[in-house]
Amino acid sequence: MTVRITAQGFDALTELWQHSPAIVQNELSSAMNEAVAYAQHQIVSRTPTGAGEGGHLAASINSEVMINPSVQIGYVGTSKLYAEAVELGTKPHMPPIEPLVNWVEAVLNLEGLEAEKVATLIALKIKSRGTEGQFMFKEGLEASEPYIQERFNQAMKTLLNTLGGGNA
Repeated sequence: MTVRITAQGFDALTELWQHSPAIVQNELSSAMNEAVAYAQHQIVSRTPTGAGEGGHLAASINSEVMINPSVQIGYVGTSKLYAEAVELGTKPHMPPIEPLVNWVEAVLNLEGLEAEKVATLIALKIKSRGTEGQFMFKEGLEASEPYIQERFNQAMKTLLNTLGGGNA
């Protein structure tokens, strides 16, 4: 999912950028870093933490800002291969039993054969129905958009006021 920000006062900023590129770059970089950190927080706070994985998926979600003179790109993502299955859900399939046994033991406080029996029932349900998506990235980015838009609007106002490009 992509978040696109519409800059207000961009025409005035273009002229100011030519006269004070370092100041403009610094302010926009600050806004981008804050925006990406906010989006990362929103996504991580929506990420489920399975007992067997101890929150590894949430801990693996990171952000990066790539900046060059003509473009800034903020990225929030993870290298965990199973993140897509958690985000979007899965079609019916037979999952491995052991992680489910760990989950049953930790969350449902069951042990031994009872834990294996419940884990097998869960696996059979997943085999017949699949899993529901958690949509932590989609919903986290949607929740972030108003803040991100406002942060860039504020950066634009600050630059226009600081560099004398007009009243914002």
